[in-house]
Amino acid sequence: MNKVLRKIFIISILFFIGLSSGSVWAKTTIQYWHTWKANTWLPGELKKEFEKAYPQYELELLAIKGYNKVYDLYTLAHEQGNPPAILQATGSNTQAPRDSGWFKPLHEAIGGRTEINGLPVRLDEIVGPAAGFFSLDGKFLEMPFNASTPIIFANMDMLVQAGVVADVNDFDAIPETWSGVEKACAQIVATFPDADCINFGASGWYMENSLASQGAFLANNQNGRGDESCVTEVLFNSQEGVDWINWYKTMHKAGYWVHYGKADYNPKWANSKLAMHLTSSAAARGRVDIGEGNNFTVGANRMMYNQDVPYVGNTIGGGMLLLTDGLDPEVEEGALTLMMFMLQPEMVAGWHKSTGYIPITESGVKFLEAEGWFEANPTFAVASKQLANSAKVPETSGAIFGSFKSVYKLFGGAFKDIILNDLDTQEGLDRLKAKADLLIEEYNLLVPCEG
Repeated sequence: MNKVLRKIFIISILFFIGLSSGSVWAKTTIQYWHTWKANTWLPGELKKEFEKAYPQYELELLAIKGYNKVYDLYTLAHEQGNPPAILQATGSNTQAPRDSGWFKPLHEAIGGRTEINGLPVRLDEIVGPAAGFFSLDGKFLEMPFNASTPIIFANMDMLVQAGVVADVNDFDAIPETWSGVEKACAQIVATFPDADCINFGASGWYMENSLASQGAFLANNQNGRGDESCVTEVLFNSQEGVDWINWYKTMHKAGYWVHYGKADYNPKWANSKLAMHLTSSAAARGRVDIGEGNNFTVGANRMMYNQDVPYVGNTIGGGMLLLTDGLDPEVEEGALTLMMFMLQPEMVAGWHKSTGYIPITESGVKFLEAEGWFEANPTFAVASKQLANSAKVPETSGAIFGSFKSVYKLFGGAFKDIILNDLDTQEGLDRLKAKADLLIEEYNLLVPCEG
């Protein structure tokens, strides 16, 4: 046998040995669909480090813009028999995936194991608010990952000039009550007549958080977490809901709250034409980077609350990772390995730094504290503090019901009628409730309510 044939023969033998032993020659592909098209950490860090640590797996990432679109495409892929192993989905759409039968409960897949492929199972380290939202009876059905909560970001230089705060580094002085924000806005618009005081969207998420902060429920049966039955009606036409929307109205009529979308607020923020912005804590990296690029200090503080009632707490938002049911055993094991890899302290810290999403595990928080990260970057600490100071009660755990996403879509039109067109608040919320309750009733007829 000549040398060339001998080399081919040896390579062939090694190739087949590799296939039979499950080595690098026969990698298992793990498909993970997510919504972060602009994020560089997932392909740049997660994929690189995961495949380095576990060369038997190949992580295939697909970025799809928008929670609705990624879920719709997953639905199509599932119907065609080729869904990805892992799907990122919005936490506001928690119940519908559970009812679909497409996903395997995470606790079932783990099966009581304390480690997977040498990685510790860190679900018991999930921070309290996320654990409360994504678990039922102490069991995780999904893996929380990109978690956030609404907070106020502020152009500290503008607040100093307006006399609202004395020092650009005094983030605690950013107003945190409804009356405090209103008073600050009067100073800001008097100092900057060509700038806006505060912007935040007409969102159901802010309504839910405002209700929680006042100790009220968004939906009956303790936001769908009680023992009596599933959610059958919404409760946001309560006095607490009316008070929140009436404050919205007051701010709008005074010219303090201005309604515009992302395409407008980014340029205004960059050009110091917007003093404060209530949005997801996940925007921390973007808010801070814009401030640094335009020579102003960006601070943050908790979401404003009603000073006339005791503060209870805020809810969590963001998304979760769903594990497709019916995967080949080696693919499921690879997907679980990836999930546990993402919960390692270094990975949790890296994800937090690149975005602003809260560090999802206690070990991740400790890792960041040991680095001195929060001390050097206090804006990134606000969300975790807000959630840590929230009472662990059903009001702050977030509502779960199958038509949640459809109900949330109703808020935009209703808020426009109430706030911009000056419809009576109680009447507007009563109308909104009637439409929402009908959606809930229709869903419960299609998917029988088990309670």
